[in-house]
Amino acid sequence: MTAHDFFELAGELRVISMMGLLCLSFLLPLTIFIGRSNIKTVRQKIIADLETVFRINDSDTDKLIPSFEFAAYKYRALPHYIEGRQPSEWRAYILPVLVFIMVTFSGFITASGALLTKERLEHFQPLFSGMTLVTENPASLRAMLDYQLQTIAVLTFTFFGAYVWSIDYLVRRISNYDLSPISFLRVTAHIILACITSVTLHHGYMDMAQATPASAVSDRMPELIVAFLVGFFPKLGLQTLLSRVPQLQIRRIDPRAQGFVREYPIDMIMGIDSAIKFRLAEFEIEDVQNLATANPILLFVETPYGIYETMDWVAQAQLILALDLDQIEALRTINIRTIFDIERFMERPESRPLLLAALNTPKTDGKSIVQQDRGITLDNLESVVRAIGEDLHVQRLRQVWRNIELKLSFDLPHVRRERALLLSDQPLEPEAARSQPAAAATAPLEPTPATETARVPEPA
Repeated sequence: MTAHDFFELAGELRVISMMGLLCLSFLLPLTIFIGRSNIKTVRQKIIADLETVFRINDSDTDKLIPSFEFAAYKYRALPHYIEGRQPSEWRAYILPVLVFIMVTFSGFITASGALLTKERLEHFQPLFSGMTLVTENPASLRAMLDYQLQTIAVLTFTFFGAYVWSIDYLVRRISNYDLSPISFLRVTAHIILACITSVTLHHGYMDMAQATPASAVSDRMPELIVAFLVGFFPKLGLQTLLSRVPQLQIRRIDPRAQGFVREYPIDMIMGIDSAIKFRLAEFEIEDVQNLATANPILLFVETPYGIYETMDWVAQAQLILALDLDQIEALRTINIRTIFDIERFMERPESRPLLLAALNTPKTDGKSIVQQDRGITLDNLESVVRAIGEDLHVQRLRQVWRNIELKLSFDLPHVRRERALLLSDQPLEPEAARSQPAAAATAPLEPTPATETARVPEPA
């Protein structure tokens, strides 16, 4: 094989590798769109099956409860939503996706070293060379080559970190079914910002070290770890840069604000383990507040968990959000787990003293008592419980809960009372109307085959 044949073969292999990298750049957007289409089809079928369960039927109206309307609108699962769908919705994705492919293709080429040759690296390039200049001394040329290779290594690991973050972000977007053209623009901007920030940090570190690249980074592993992390969190790198120039920190955080920082992990909910926590994180439900305000119907549609299970989790989260941990611990000792349990305890005169004692548990900071008397008495206990149940997300859950109760014809005292009132067309008393906002608009309906296909299990 002559030298000419060798260079021709090398050129062909380089072209093949470039085509492979281009296909790799197309792979992620293509996978995202296929996954989005499949998820939409499956969830539309589930919502169509659920329509009978969450429809309000009476003499005057025939409509869906608002929580189900939101779910149906999100997936355009009902006929009047499907008719209004725009056939050109995919056109808006063309330019953002092409920009994303170009940026990732450039990153893969840089990482592969396909375009790195000695002739290219011998020329001064501000992005890779920084402030490292070449003099007449041949050693300076070698130093610049080493420095540029180290910069490329930093850039490569930053790109890998940013690309992994982009995969996670786009997968969450299709899990939540909120993928949009802005999603691809955001991940593109994330990759660019991370790479520029990481390279700037690298140049700044070398300049401050005032040493040659070989001695300044004798062990490059820590710097590459930092580069990978900056790919995930570009703001971390920006904060590091700003810390070097305090004059640029115009907005300063009030130290007292740290005292209000609270985060309740989602696995403090009974029934949620590490595996379920991981699944819910795909839908950006990562703490109790996210779960307390979540739509239980959407949780049922978008996750493999049953409707009763998701409603129970949301009800538990709402109670935790309304009270503090000392009260929650005391309430669980008397088997009060959800927002509805506390209301049922309130309805029974014989159980009110137990509820009062649990709510009056002294408040602590985990070590000592910070509030001995909470001021809750039998006289104002009803007002306290009612204030908890008046939040909009609690009322939404109550409407879904009671709608399912009536559709399944539970033989419970309060369900029989609501059914009797509805059948006799008698208005609820004002006090009962405040605590039962959904019952007046809900009529009983015998179970139908469509109800059975909605994955609502028979009551135990």
